[in-house]
Amino acid sequence: MTSNVPLKRIVAYIIDYLLITLVSTALVYITFINPRYDEYVEASKNYNAVAEQYYKQEITAKEFSKQINDLSYELNSNGYVYTIGNIIIIFLYYGVFVYFTKGQTLGKRIMGIKIVSNKGKELKLYNYFIRTFILNGVIMNLCTLIAICFKESTYITIYTAASNFDMILMIILFLMILFWKDGRGLHDILAGTKVIDVRDEANLEVVEETKEKDEVEIIKPKKSRKKKEEKNEN
Repeated sequence: MTSNVPLKRIVAYIIDYLLITLVSTALVYITFINPRYDEYVEASKNYNAVAEQYYKQEITAKEFSKQINDLSYELNSNGYVYTIGNIIIIFLYYGVFVYFTKGQTLGKRIMGIKIVSNKGKELKLYNYFIRTFILNGVIMNLCTLIAICFKESTYITIYTAASNFDMILMIILFLMILFWKDGRGLHDILAGTKVIDVRDEANLEVVEETKEKDEVEIIKPKKSRKKKEEKNEN
């Protein structure tokens, strides 16, 4: 690789993450799509208030953990519509949008990189969906939706396990991108993709065109020589 693609990928991921967060946050304020909007807003205020109390050291870590667990259940139960909406937005952006832009999110376009097939084939929509499912927090969101279907104690167990799994998965993905021999993460391996610098792709096209021209130049003299020999015989 002619440039630091792994670092560019991480910066692009942060840009896209901030964009999706902005859109998802805007979704929260669309009141008519959530029948529990008032309860969600109240739970959100209480959640932030408890966090502020902990940061100011007004409550202990144990008290903070207990209250946050209770409020997390209340928040996600009343905000299930937003969790579903977030999943849809993620698949539309990282899946459908990237499919039609030929492998580029806005973050990747800014950083000059793109997603391509690891085997030189044309990528299908499902390739992008596989990447999206693994990389962009969809598993965590799905686990949250499942967890709120149970009582609070079971919710906390499922939610905590899902949070730990998501954190470990992200660490593994970033380490693979940074240190794996070809810079491919688990999502790339399962989806059959890789990320390249667009300048590398442009250079490769120039090399291929040059090779084709060279082959034509080699073939032409042979044909000319053969015709010349036929004329001499005549």
